[in-house]
Amino acid sequence: MNTTHSIRKVGLAAVLLVVAAVSATPARADSLRCGGSLVQKGDPAAAVRSNCGEPDFVDPWIGGVDIAYGAVPNMEAWTYNRGPGRLLQVLVFRDGRLDRIREDGYGFRVPAGSGECQPAGITRGMSKYRLLVACGQPAQKSGGYVLSTRGSQGVLDYRRRGVVPVYREQWIYNFGSSRLLREVTLENAVVVETDTLDRGYDD
Repeated sequence: MNTTHSIRKVGLAAVLLVVAAVSATPARADSLRCGGSLVQKGDPAAAVRSNCGEPDFVDPWIGGVDIAYGAVPNMEAWTYNRGPGRLLQVLVFRDGRLDRIREDGYGFRVPAGSGECQPAGITRGMSKYRLLVACGQPAQKSGGYVLSTRGSQGVLDYRRRGVVPVYREQWIYNFGSSRLLREVTLENAVVVETDTLDRGYDD
């Protein structure tokens, strides 16, 4: 077979794989069907709750006035977990109106008791809801608005030049004196970085 022809075939196959991967990536949506109703971007939170019911998790981000960045909006993220057969839906509200809808992988059954949290299972891209279900509340947490150079998946993107304000949180998990403390950094309710600190302690 002609070498040039082989290279072209390989190149085309690579392009098709990339296109397929991009097509399979969950995209943000402007609307969501809840039973017989359609909620869409711009709807007030009260109308969304009436149509979709109570969310499984509500995460309010702090709004108000920040000395460094001026006025910042009041944000809330609602997570709907409909079980293993359906996708988790995260509805983000800005100042009381639906701003965007995104998917967070497939839903799951929430365990009745507290399971054992595995530090290695805390990974970049994990949502705050999944982290809380898996590991519970941290021993310590703090947060505030910052300008971030990270993209939506937590990857550093220096082309952004730090112009995007995000709500960043630092959570510290203590797994006892036989393990190291684990610091988890979240931006807009998504894990962007994990790090180990000093040895933990027994309560």
